[in-house]
Amino acid sequence: MKKIPIFLITSSIIIFLGCGYKPSAYYVDKVLGKRIYATVKTVIQEPENSLLIEDALKEALKTRLNVDFVSKKNAESELEISLKKLKFRPLQHDEYGYVILYRVEITLKAKHKYYKNGVPKISFYNLEGFYEFPISSQKSSSISLSLKFDAIKYSALKALDTLIPKLALKG
Repeated sequence: MKKIPIFLITSSIIIFLGCGYKPSAYYVDKVLGKRIYATVKTVIQEPENSLLIEDALKEALKTRLNVDFVSKKNAESELEISLKKLKFRPLQHDEYGYVILYRVEITLKAKHKYYKNGVPKISFYNLEGFYEFPISSQKSSSISLSLKFDAIKYSALKALDTLIPKLALKG
């Protein structure tokens, strides 16, 4: 009688452990590593926003990938993010014609260089994200710098969220 419950417990443990499930973070860590060299390139067409965009992208990289930025020689892999397109679109107007809701759309190009069995591998990804935000002040449709920074950061976060499963597939 006691052998049956022990057998059931043992076999169920073996089945659950043997199914091979691993979260995508395991595979991302396998491909990306914990120490990366990351560069962010912005476009010259947006000179007034270039530092804002660069800071937002670096913050998005740090929060989404949970890695340490190191020098190029100490890195396990290299990640280069460049801005391809940034567009602010008005979505909704009030009764006076002022914009009260914007949508920022961002397109990023990611270049990932890593080593697999000592052989360098390079992958390119196109990432897209968007973020919608309201303009709260009446009689003004201008966007403050803090709103612009947050909008770029949150749209970049959504774009980088699409990078994680793509990296997991490489693992």
